Amino acid sequence: MSYNVREHSYVVGGLGVTGQACVRFLLQKQATVKAFDTRANFTLVTDPDSDLDGELDSDMQAFMAEKVTCNALSEDYFDGVDTLVLSPGLALNIEQVALAQKCGVEVIGDVELFARLNASTSDATPAKRVVGITGSNGKTTVTLLVNHLLKNCGVKSIEAGNVGRPVLEALQSDADVVVMELSSFQLETTSSLVLEAATVLNISDDHLDRHGTLEAYIDAKHRIFDNAKSAIVWRDGEFVAPDEQIIADAKGNAASNAVSDGESNAVSNAEFNEDALASKTIVEYGLGESTTGFAIASFDGDDRARDDEQSLYITFKGEKLIALSDIHLAGMHNVLNIMAALGICQQLGVSPVLAVKHLHSFKAAPHRCVEIARVNDIRYIDDSKATNIGATVAALEGLAPTIQGKLILIAGGDAKGADMASLSPYLTKYVSHVFALGKDAHLFEKSFAHTTRVATMKDAVKAATRLAAPGDVVLLSPACASLDMFKNYMHRGDVFKQDVHDLLNLHSKNDDAVEATS
Repeated sequence: MSYNVREHSYVVGGLGVTGQACVRFLLQKQATVKAFDTRANFTLVTDPDSDLDGELDSDMQAFMAEKVTCNALSEDYFDGVDTLVLSPGLALNIEQVALAQKCGVEVIGDVELFARLNASTSDATPAKRVVGITGSNGKTTVTLLVNHLLKNCGVKSIEAGNVGRPVLEALQSDADVVVMELSSFQLETTSSLVLEAATVLNISDDHLDRHGTLEAYIDAKHRIFDNAKSAIVWRDGEFVAPDEQIIADAKGNAASNAVSDGESNAVSNAEFNEDALASKTIVEYGLGESTTGFAIASFDGDDRARDDEQSLYITFKGEKLIALSDIHLAGMHNVLNIMAALGICQQLGVSPVLAVKHLHSFKAAPHRCVEIARVNDIRYIDDSKATNIGATVAALEGLAPTIQGKLILIAGGDAKGADMASLSPYLTKYVSHVFALGKDAHLFEKSFAHTTRVATMKDAVKAATRLAAPGDVVLLSPACASLDMFKNYMHRGDVFKQDVHDLLNLHSKNDDAVEATS
């Protein structure tokens, strides 16, 4: 059914980057729109396509002056309004949403608005093909990687969503494919998004302050599968499949060709949901060996060398794609990310053999397990984007097999009420020492005996360097939010990098300092 914005009257809730992009889009389409924000002050964003050199265009200036309220909403605010486009930063349980629902107003997000408009196409403007990526960790890396691989394989694509670019901007682009990073906040207001491929990379305790329970969080993530034609599934992951029973059955029937060529077909056993399985193509990936989907295999015939990266390859349907030793992204978690990206590309018609040729030209997402320096064979890795326990666990498990010496961790910040004790087994297994800073540094002391509290990032870098020896890794992976000490996780990562570089510059000027700290 055709969807015309001029036939609706909108309120945009929240005027962050996403909300302002919605307003700008609706004004361009000559829709009836007004907006509210829960903050008295917010930063205005300039139009990226404007020629006004940083100034707001006149329509936005007039809108901000006349159509925006930051006060409590009156009972009649939603009179004549049929749609509230809620920014992902605002929860569904706020009083403004309750008032809208009381007035019979539909509550959607910008992704749902994108979905409705994308489906309302013509021969002259065909619908864009869309893929969706979510998960507790790694979704930005996979989103950027998929877009990189597609572009380099000749597909006109663009990334959008939680990765930074508002989806409505992507809708107006000339791209044929939109690669969407989708948060749980975006998915909970999305119902009709049609996806060529969808994936939930992983699930760990996160955003429970908003969703309330892990079950509610999982349910929000799984909305990505509702209208997806295919699912890219980590075979060993928990809570990542569109239907856990279906996937389990597909695995069990692999020998009888119920699963073939990395894709799952409908199973014959009537006790399972045949329609659900038949309606979605399931592409599996994982670190173990498999002749279906993406896997890891050794090709040297020597079982003793199975843990040697020189002998291990990412495979597809049992055929070599790339040696692990040739992958420049740090950690086994990034091997999983690569497999997920290759699976998504495959569903868009790009062969894994072709896509894998362009891995080397991909630059890792900023602040996500990026090596920022190496001196005296000590590696310094920035994983500041690890703002929850699950992300830090992924980094530890991913990096540990690649480290010859010790792993020294810099962590801490605002734990947001998370149970840091759940990190303790991973610290015990992988980490020699933790230097903890920030609001909840004391939680690391309680969870891990080999913890030293420090006041600043500079103190942490100096202390870690003194402890480190050749072959060791100094890893910033905080497992906490950053706002207690920094503007955001990017600022935290930048400070870490600067402190490391300052220290290394001192080393280069003072040979004695090198010996004293190595």
